[in-house]
Amino acid sequence: MLKLRRLDNMDIVVNDFPTMVDFYRNVLGLPLHPHGYEPEKGWAMFMCGDVDLVLLSVPDADRAERRRTANYAEDPAGVHSFAAQVDDIDEAIAELDQHGIEWAGDTNIYGAGDFLEELPGDDFEGIWYRFRSFYDPEGNVMHICEVHPPAGFDRSAAAGA
Repeated sequence: MLKLRRLDNMDIVVNDFPTMVDFYRNVLGLPLHPHGYEPEKGWAMFMCGDVDLVLLSVPDADRAERRRTANYAEDPAGVHSFAAQVDDIDEAIAELDQHGIEWAGDTNIYGAGDFLEELPGDDFEGIWYRFRSFYDPEGNVMHICEVHPPAGFDRSAAAGA
């Protein structure tokens, strides 16, 4: 059986390479990979935890009707978005507000496969998230999320590492 080790990278095809590099570097604060920046070739790789985010410049790429929302049920099938974990979502929202981020909805609570009306109590069994969706300069949906795993959950042990 195939055993994937980890998600290595995510690629984003971009039209306006300088604007997108500026956004991911200076607004989101992602560091460029020390071996992953060739602006003359339209390639920039950022480090985000254990996953690299790669911007690929294709100035003439068609972006028609690709904009997604924060509502999965109303969007077309396919890769929808990606999320970056933060320690405190309220602080992250305040920081992004300073940069004039276009939000794609309000802060949500999600757990057990459904949106929740309020923060779960200590008796909640399962992982839950507080997240808020926003758009990058080219309309890609991203989320910042606060992750709340169940007490005692060990990701490495669960993955069989």
